[in-house]
Amino acid sequence: MTSPTPAPPVPQAPPQPGAPAPGPVPQGAVVAAPQPAPSARRTADSATRVTRLSLAATVACLLAALLGFLGAQQQAGGMSRAADGADRVLAVMELRQALLEADGAATNAFLVGGLEPLDRRERYDEAIERASVLVVELSQDAGRDAQLIAGLNTDLATYTSLVEAARVNNRQGFPVGAAYLDQASTLVREQMLVDLDTVLEMAADDAAGAFRAGGWAALVLAAVVVGAVVLVLVQVRLAAMTRRRLNAGLVVATLLLVVAFVGGAMVSLRAAEHAADVRTDVYRPTLAVAQSAVLAAEARTLESFTLIKRGSGAPYEALFVERTTAAADLLDRERQPGQRLSALLEDWLEGHAEIRALDDGGDWEEAVELAVTDDEGGPSAAYAAFAEAADVTVAEGAAQVRAEVGGAGSDARRAAWLTAAAALLGAVVAWRGTAARREEYR
Repeated sequence: MTSPTPAPPVPQAPPQPGAPAPGPVPQGAVVAAPQPAPSARRTADSATRVTRLSLAATVACLLAALLGFLGAQQQAGGMSRAADGADRVLAVMELRQALLEADGAATNAFLVGGLEPLDRRERYDEAIERASVLVVELSQDAGRDAQLIAGLNTDLATYTSLVEAARVNNRQGFPVGAAYLDQASTLVREQMLVDLDTVLEMAADDAAGAFRAGGWAALVLAAVVVGAVVLVLVQVRLAAMTRRRLNAGLVVATLLLVVAFVGGAMVSLRAAEHAADVRTDVYRPTLAVAQSAVLAAEARTLESFTLIKRGSGAPYEALFVERTTAAADLLDRERQPGQRLSALLEDWLEGHAEIRALDDGGDWEEAVELAVTDDEGGPSAAYAAFAEAADVTVAEGAAQVRAEVGGAGSDARRAAWLTAAAALLGAVVAWRGTAARREEYR
């Protein structure tokens, strides 16, 4: 058999002067590898800690940039949706009013008998045209309410055909004309307005949810504050390690996050607060005026039916009182501009009281004449003054909501870019500012 090859001799370090000569190393003995000096281990550990601190500062700035940008952009998108939602809510209210204005003009003209007055026909046509345009506009942006909007379009065509049939029969003195008119008005009140209530509820929910997007401002604020806190903690830790009080790069990065806080997070927060104020101080009163105008328009139709039903209009009068009371309550809750509109509504209600006094006193012809006259100081003129003032108020309020919420959204977008730019620059400065400390321990 071949004998095993002997292991090569383990190299020995040269003896130091004055040191005893090393003895022979036994064959097969394990020699331990030389260990690094304790100072070398401490240097390696310090280099790792400095690198980790640099990464912590840089990542904190990057997260502040990312979360601040995304939060502010989400907030800006919510503001845009809130403005669109408010527009849609007010458009639905305008459609309701247009339908009721058309129905009121048709029923009021029916009281005249024979050939209807031209001005009543013009009011009806204008209201129907406005309602048709609004249905088309709502259908273009329809979502989950698309089927209801389509049904409203069909019902509007049915309504106009019923009104036309009522007119034809009324001109010829046929009593069936009243039945057609009653059927048309019932379609508006019991079908179309019910569907519009559902559309309105959906639009109001969407608008309310969009207004709550201002809560994203809290994320922007938190992201920037947390980033600044991390930078401060890193500076304190690094100062303890290096015996240097300040690191120029980290100080500049912290100042950049302060810029992001003041110029970005605070702007985003103020934009959210402003949008909330607009919702409370402008949108809500505007919606209340729109609702009161709708209720008054419905009451106007009911007023005519109390006379058309001659002797059996008590149920319509009860509904009239219910609608006008609700309209007055809405206006009373909103000091501005409800106070001025309340006075106009009261003028019309005083005229209505005169109509009821004549009719209840047995003078039906005089009651009808008072109800249809357009003379200044009459009930029709008083109602027209209220409706016109309400329309102007709603239009102005809608424009203000759109402008101010849109402005808040623009502020939020600027905050998004400012926050991201300042925090990203802070990340770069933080990493480069700690480069010298990393080199010291490399």
